[in-house]
Amino acid sequence: MIFRWIYLFLLIWWLQSGILARKYSKYHERANSLEHEILDMLNKRYSTNFHSISDILELDEREQVDPNDHVDVELWNKLNDEDIANMPKTDDYSSEKDALRWLEWYSTISLRNYQISAFLGWNHRTNLTKENQAAVSAQSVRTAPFNRMALPIAKKFNEYMKKSDNKDLKRIYGRLAQGTISHNDEDVQARSKLHAKLETIYSTAEVCELNDTKKCYTLSPTLEQLMQVEKDYDRLLWAWKGWHNQCGNKIRPVYLPFIHLLNKSSKENGYKDLAQEWIQDYEMGDDIEFERMFDDNLKAIMPLYEQLHAYVRGRLCQLYPNRFDCNGPIPAHLLGNMWAQQWQDRLDDFMPYPDAPLVDITEMLRKKKYTIHRMYRTAEEFFTSINLYSMTPKFWARSLFSKPKDREVVCHPSASDLKYHDDYRVKICTVINDDYFYTAHHEMGHIEYYMSYAKLPFVYQDGANSGFHEAIGDTIGMYAISIPHLIKLGFVDEKTVTSHYEMNSLMRMALQKVAFLPFGYIMDKYRFQLFRGQIKEETELNARWWELRKNYSGLMPPVPRSDPENFDPGAKYHIPSNTPYARYFIAHILQFQFYRAMCRLQGQTERLHMCDIHGNKDVGSRFQQMLAMGSSKPWSEVLASLTGETKLEPQAMMDYFEPLYKWLKMENLARSYPVGWM
Repeated sequence: MIFRWIYLFLLIWWLQSGILARKYSKYHERANSLEHEILDMLNKRYSTNFHSISDILELDEREQVDPNDHVDVELWNKLNDEDIANMPKTDDYSSEKDALRWLEWYSTISLRNYQISAFLGWNHRTNLTKENQAAVSAQSVRTAPFNRMALPIAKKFNEYMKKSDNKDLKRIYGRLAQGTISHNDEDVQARSKLHAKLETIYSTAEVCELNDTKKCYTLSPTLEQLMQVEKDYDRLLWAWKGWHNQCGNKIRPVYLPFIHLLNKSSKENGYKDLAQEWIQDYEMGDDIEFERMFDDNLKAIMPLYEQLHAYVRGRLCQLYPNRFDCNGPIPAHLLGNMWAQQWQDRLDDFMPYPDAPLVDITEMLRKKKYTIHRMYRTAEEFFTSINLYSMTPKFWARSLFSKPKDREVVCHPSASDLKYHDDYRVKICTVINDDYFYTAHHEMGHIEYYMSYAKLPFVYQDGANSGFHEAIGDTIGMYAISIPHLIKLGFVDEKTVTSHYEMNSLMRMALQKVAFLPFGYIMDKYRFQLFRGQIKEETELNARWWELRKNYSGLMPPVPRSDPENFDPGAKYHIPSNTPYARYFIAHILQFQFYRAMCRLQGQTERLHMCDIHGNKDVGSRFQQMLAMGSSKPWSEVLASLTGETKLEPQAMMDYFEPLYKWLKMENLARSYPVGWM
């Protein structure tokens, strides 16, 4: 293309100047100046509208990818029909030879079904039209007969393979036998339509100004940003109440019939309820064993959480006098997040040492003229620096990096593996700020995991368990915003890093990570009770949610809420999307184990918050070896390959925050801040 020589020149200069700028500011200034000169020349000469080098890179990447290189839905379905008609026959389910032959047949069809569903699902989530929704529903109905036919056969093979000496057959058939099928096409279609309706409600709900009903805002980006930066009590209340009413209340009547159908399907497949089906997927024991593990891990962290809660509540009581009981729960709209699940956006109000303010990453991103594209390139550079993969051309060409203006999309960040010709994508309505800088690393962590286990058989192309997938990107995200790495990026002046600065950094991370754990615990504790029929839907659906949030988080709704009108859990994406949430709780424990293990591998065992593995290819290779195992081994074996540990260890998080924990106990005592809220 006409810009290729310029693209190459600029890329080389950009990389060189980025490295040199860490030591010599004059190179950074000269690079910026040259960039602007060349962009002006290009825009005048060719009537273009480039704003940055990233714009040129992005255009070049799009042109490298054939737009027709994607799944042919009609052809794939035709091939599947032909293969289904030729299913291998067997009368001996104890035969390993027959089991292997049937598995090859099953995997071929299942992979095509996955590819079609992933492709159609992406089309729908990035363009919420009735046509795209209808295509998803139709495909769900189309694949149902195959699933009905295959699952009973997989279970028959499993009865014999679970006694086999072939560990792969034993593991694969054990996992296949856990699947579920629906015996009713009407149920399949109804579930698909209800699911699509729930996602549409969530993605299109708006909150209007009280004095101007023509000024209305969606959650992303407006309401999310307002919750992050606004400090006025009543303005925050308007946003919180508006979103929970406009989204949650509308979700309620659609969500209940949806989960009834899901629960019905679980019971038809031999589970007690949907809760048992979800729990089995983690391979962490039966219901009782899993929930004991769940409870024990939260209990281990609660002393730290309670100290953090006491300190935050005390500071908020000073900021908002006479607004709430300073010995009780905190109103949920005051913590910088619509769901009060993470509190780091109120850091300025909770900073231990105001004399050593942390760098404003958002401000630095803007000051250094980061574009959205450059944020993702920076995340990619971290991964490649530790010997992980570069993103593929299709990633850059087909990901949705910003919210389009011409159509409705599901803005909730996600990563997709289309399992077709290196087609990996993220879907993020990115804003240039610190939260999305972190999110870019998190979602690209999923992509790294996808690419690492891509060479395994299809049946093993998954995380060791769901928590692993969420933990991978978060682990890198922690390194990405660590003090030593921000110094490398030129965001922080090393001379400003004092013991006070380090404590402030620990506080920021605690507001993000420790504050999350009770929320991550409650999300599925609540749904387990709902799926088990332990919540009266007419009178307790919302009340039970707030009972759990008060008991475990020390939070309360800022205004009175009632059944059967309100449904505040429905205002959180993972409820209408029906995404299990215990994975995020588990991920928050695992990521500190991964983090501690990799720090130890490079010889650092103390002051873990000052550890950075960027550029350490040996450590990265050990990390990648774990990722490459996919789900081919039990999760405890996969964990041990990196950490030497075979179970969740919340002590890794306590080790990381040990200096802050000591400080909080002393500070709360000195300020006479009460601990607890009951």
